Amino acid sequence: MSNDHYRLETHAVKGGVDLQPGDEVAPPIHVSATFVNPGPTELRLNYGRSGGPGYDVLERALAQIEGGNDAVVFNAGQAVLVALFADLPAGSTVVMPTSTYFGFKLFVEEFAPRFGLTIKTVDQSDLQAVGAALTGASLLWVETPTNPTMEIADLAAIGALAAAKGVPWVCDNTFASPVLQRPLDYGAAVSLHSVTKYIAGHSDLILGVAIVKDLELSARLRKRRSSFAIQPDGFSCWLARRGAQTLPLRVRHQSAAAMEIATRLSRHPGVSQVYYPGLPTHPGHEIAASQMKGGFGGMLSFLTVEPEAAVEIPFRCKVWVPGTSLGSVESLIERRARWAGEEVDPRLLRLSVGLENVEDLWEDLDQAIRG
Repeated sequence: MSNDHYRLETHAVKGGVDLQPGDEVAPPIHVSATFVNPGPTELRLNYGRSGGPGYDVLERALAQIEGGNDAVVFNAGQAVLVALFADLPAGSTVVMPTSTYFGFKLFVEEFAPRFGLTIKTVDQSDLQAVGAALTGASLLWVETPTNPTMEIADLAAIGALAAAKGVPWVCDNTFASPVLQRPLDYGAAVSLHSVTKYIAGHSDLILGVAIVKDLELSARLRKRRSSFAIQPDGFSCWLARRGAQTLPLRVRHQSAAAMEIATRLSRHPGVSQVYYPGLPTHPGHEIAASQMKGGFGGMLSFLTVEPEAAVEIPFRCKVWVPGTSLGSVESLIERRARWAGEEVDPRLLRLSVGLENVEDLWEDLDQAIRG
C-alpha cells in the first residue's frame, strides 16, 4: 500500500495516485452510485455503498501518509466508532477514557448497551488504572490530546500494557493529525481521524477514517460500512484528498501559531489557565514532546478569570470565528459549556488556530478578552 522510501510530504502531495504518462494530474471526481456488473463473476465494484474509485484514492493517500497498510473511509468520524463497536462480539468490554470527544461520549452512553457492550471508563494518564481495566477487555479506546482539555496519553506505555494483555486499541488521532503523531507505530490497531478536521482542512465536508495495519480488520470494517450504510460520497472524498495534499504545511504552521498564542495567553491578566501540551507547565508536556514530532498541534483551551467573560469573548472577536469544529484554515473559538451535557468549566474557551496572521489573531483575541 505504501512506498516506504517516500516521506510524509511526498505521500501527501501524491495523494494516493501513481501518475503515468497521459494521466490527469488532478484525478476525476467519482460520483457514480453503481457499476456495470453483468456477471456471472462478482466484480469488486458493484454498488456504491460497498466502495468506489473515489474512496480508493483517498484511502490509499491516508494509509500512506500515516504509515498504515490500509484505510477505510466513512461518512463521519462518529461512524468509525459505530463500525468498530459493531465488529465486537456482544458482551464485550470496552475501556474508554473519562475525557473523550463529546460526540463519542453521548453515543456510548446511549447505544453501547444496545450493542451488548460494557463500558469501563478510566483516567488514561493513570497507567496502573489502565492496566487493571484491561483485564477481560476486548478493546481499549485512547484519545490524545483530548478534547477539549488537551490531556496527554502515553502511547508507548499504553501500547505496552495493551500488548501484554492482548487487547487491541484504537487511538483518536484527530487533534495531532498524522503529521505530528503516528499511533500505529506504538502498536495501535486503528488510528482514527475525523477527516473533516485537519486532513480536509477547509470546513466543507464531513468524513472519518480508520487507518490500520491489519488487512483482515479493514476488510471487516468495509463490511460494517456497507451494512450500516455509513459510506462516504465521492465528491467529499475528492475534496478531502485535495485538502490532504497541503496537510503537512497547514499543521506545522498552525502548531507554531498555537504555541505563540498559548504562550501569550499564559501571561494574560484575563486568563487563569491555559491548556496546551507545548507549554512546559502542562503536566503532559514531556510525554507529548516525546511522541508528537514537529509541534504540539493547533488546538488549545483556556479559562477566563471571570465566568461571564467566556460567554462574551467569542462575540467580540472579528478575526476568530465563533463556531464548532476545528482544524480548518480559519481560526475558530468556542465556549464548550454551551453544549448541554458537556461537563467542562463554564469559563473554558477552545481555540482552533488557523492560517491567519498570528499577530492579527492575537490582537483580536486580546481585545476580546480585555473587553
